[in-house]
Amino acid sequence: MTVTGHRINRARVAEIGAREEAAYRERTRKSAALFERARESLPLGVASSFQAYEPYPLFMTDARGSRINDADGNEYIDFDMAFGVLAAGHSHPKLAEALQSRVANGTCYTFPVEDGIVLAEEIKARFGADLVRFSNSGTEATMDAIRVARGYTGREKIIKFEGGYHGHHDDVLLSIQPPREAMGPDEQPSTVPASAGIPRSRVAETIIAPFNQPEVVAAILEAQRGEIAAIIVEPVQFNIGVVPPLPGFLERLRELADEHGIVLVFDEVKTGVVLAWGGAYEYFGVKPDLFCLAKSIGGGIPIGAFGGKRAIMASIETLEGTPAFSADAAGTGIERTTIPGGATRVAHLGTFNGNPLSMAAGVVTLTQILTRDVYPRLHAMADRLTAGCQEVIDEFELPGYAINVGPKGCVMFTPQRVTNYRDFIGLDSELWGASFFYLANRGILLPPGPDDQWTLSVQHTDAEIERYVAVFRDFAAELTA
Repeated sequence: MTVTGHRINRARVAEIGAREEAAYRERTRKSAALFERARESLPLGVASSFQAYEPYPLFMTDARGSRINDADGNEYIDFDMAFGVLAAGHSHPKLAEALQSRVANGTCYTFPVEDGIVLAEEIKARFGADLVRFSNSGTEATMDAIRVARGYTGREKIIKFEGGYHGHHDDVLLSIQPPREAMGPDEQPSTVPASAGIPRSRVAETIIAPFNQPEVVAAILEAQRGEIAAIIVEPVQFNIGVVPPLPGFLERLRELADEHGIVLVFDEVKTGVVLAWGGAYEYFGVKPDLFCLAKSIGGGIPIGAFGGKRAIMASIETLEGTPAFSADAAGTGIERTTIPGGATRVAHLGTFNGNPLSMAAGVVTLTQILTRDVYPRLHAMADRLTAGCQEVIDEFELPGYAINVGPKGCVMFTPQRVTNYRDFIGLDSELWGASFFYLANRGILLPPGPDDQWTLSVQHTDAEIERYVAVFRDFAAELTA
């Protein structure tokens, strides 16, 4: 579908962008000074490379509810929400009270706690899982799920989708946003490392497929029959704005995984307990073999989790006597290969796994804050924000469209609807940059990159949604004046 729009005056975009960046610099001088200081101790001046952007990132001091304050005392309505971590909002009173008590009574035991059982039971109920294990981040969750899938199947290769992000371990830090000249043909994308330092063996074992094109996945599986251990997929690609699955795509992946005896892994780090009470599993009605969680399940405390079918998760206990593939997987199976070195189980380790602080945060977040009854309001707010932005786009004939899936959404400044990464690389980054600084200077804080999206929390208000739309309308009016 082609998106029609106004023929943007490029000089006007550049003018607004330069003016708004200058205003950003003027009103955030303390952040600038802190950034210069940080560069003496931290590569890029930040703790994670995702936090770095031009001219410098904002340094924050405190946050409550839906508001966040920078070092210069500027207050923002936070639509970034820590890259989607905070569906519960900042410092929710129920969570703050629970954590104060928990900190006073110890934060790390390396012994299990009852809250770990309670949280696992809650996740099982939401996602239809048999067994769950905890980690400390989404990266750890996807890394562990892939290892379990490999141990269970005895195979080594995996399929991931171009443009998808599943954390920063070597198996998946590939073809995240490859340059046009390196990404290969549409029907056979190249596996492109997103970082130096990734061994060639990791590159060789990760096969790249285009999102929303199941026929290509089918061809890969046929060509490499018996070699693929897992397919890992974001049910909605949230690393390139907002790209939902086309009708039938996830269902076809489920069929192909069953047909080939492959473990289907849903990376629900960004979708889990945000799109719905039961995440993408509930929202789309497709059940994976394994799923990965993090971000919003902890309300702002570091946490990760993965879980799924008993037969597969039991590989952590032992590989001996485990069925080749779950009995309900269309009756098909695989023949296990010999495990090098004679290992009899999959290792899943971590001193901070299931620590009391994270477990307490998860229990309160899922049982007292992100309860089933909050989702209708979250969805309604998100729909209003998207509709308001789309009205502005239509009124001023801007090139692009507004989109949300549940409480996550964005404005995509692209010449056509995005269904995969290769559509996304047509995004107008200059226009996006001008809008980012324009909104930030007026108290509307978005993620600092066109590849991310806004996230609404239970602490956002209808008035804040209207404020966002009003500022976006002012931007569009000035852009097209």
